Amino acid sequence: MDGAVVDLDGTVYRSETAIPGAREGIELLRDAGVDVAFVTNSSTKPRTLCLERLESIGIDADESEILTSAAVTASYVATEYPTATVMAVGAPVLFEELSRADVTFTEDPFETDVLVVGKDRAFDFETLTRALHALEGGATFVTTNRDRKSPTDAGTEPGSGAVVAAISFAANRSPDVVAGKPHDPMIEVSLDHLDVDPSECMVIGDNPETDIRMGERAGMTTVLVLTGLIGRDDPVVAAGRADHVLKSLEDLERVLSDSD
Repeated sequence: MDGAVVDLDGTVYRSETAIPGAREGIELLRDAGVDVAFVTNSSTKPRTLCLERLESIGIDADESEILTSAAVTASYVATEYPTATVMAVGAPVLFEELSRADVTFTEDPFETDVLVVGKDRAFDFETLTRALHALEGGATFVTTNRDRKSPTDAGTEPGSGAVVAAISFAANRSPDVVAGKPHDPMIEVSLDHLDVDPSECMVIGDNPETDIRMGERAGMTTVLVLTGLIGRDDPVVAAGRADHVLKSLEDLERVLSDSD
């Protein structure tokens, strides 16, 4: 195995708390010569914050190893729609990544070529209305991800998918592009970053709908850890969708031994 796509929230840490065994698991990967990309569907955390959290729990990393759905979405929009006028719904970091990619912004839904939607804790009826008007005007609908929920220290909270669902329902249309896991933009960026063939790469995470599905779509080895959204009794585990089911990252030695 040459590369590993490793989820963060629910796999390595939960909010600001390290998940037991995470540091040891990353060390196992690095000691085995496996290149690591930390890939998160978060569209609210800057890469610098992800790096700080990794370092705070004893995991050495570089900012270049961290891929977020906000960054991948911004890169995708700038590449595929270079002359588009963009209206964004999301957290400040989404606007920062789009600005870094030199997109042209608008607040006017009737001037919007591309509507970009991520997780927005300030989402309200006015924002929903502006997004609806943009889509009714023919804007392309791009979202960072469609995660239903995400794990935190205080329990689960709604994900970007909840915001996307509200806009989709109002406009009676699904997103044209989803950039984050398990969809193609994140798959392509991850594999390009690691420079590996999918058959020599594993994806490790706690979310069957995003992490495991990404691996299935890409042809990677899939590793489900029971430290986040689901437990051992979840029907997904019984269905055997993942190639490996582990209590935590600390148990990766078994997977690495199987791949030798």
